[in-house]
Amino acid sequence: MLNTLEKLTAAEKDLVMNALPILTVMIAAADGKVDESETGWATKLTEIRGYSHEERLQGYYDVVGKDFDQKVRMMVKALPADQKSAVPELAEQLAGLNTILPQLPPKIAGIFLKSLRTFATHIARASGGFLKIASISKEEKALIDLPMITYVPPVIEEEEIEEDTPSE
Repeated sequence: MLNTLEKLTAAEKDLVMNALPILTVMIAAADGKVDESETGWATKLTEIRGYSHEERLQGYYDVVGKDFDQKVRMMVKALPADQKSAVPELAEQLAGLNTILPQLPPKIAGIFLKSLRTFATHIARASGGFLKIASISKEEKALIDLPMITYVPPVIEEEEIEEDTPSE
């Protein structure tokens, strides 16, 4: 995936590289209180996905993981006292991916978007609930499918994937 980012502007690359920290803080703040179990699990998940995730995204997670915890901590520190009030702004930042995803190869864009959604779900499940049952709050549930990202990658045939999209 990292090779495909070369044609993006600096601001677009920056958003792609900051998408996971933004996503983490948005989901964690959705219920009004950023929980260390959410941010801690996000850091661990980023590390895990750097070596055992969809092959085309491993490099991305590896690079993002290098300063992920630091970025998340800085973002949390900058949140207003009413953390929940920052969610719309964070969602708007993620909505910027709608102009970037169409510039990526369709398969990469689809894999990346799916990865963001599963990442959001993992963060939402990291805290709350009794024995993690019903651990996703209604506020988090409204965000984990990333409704602010409306881009839908075109459906492509499996043969086209292998021929048109080199492994990274």
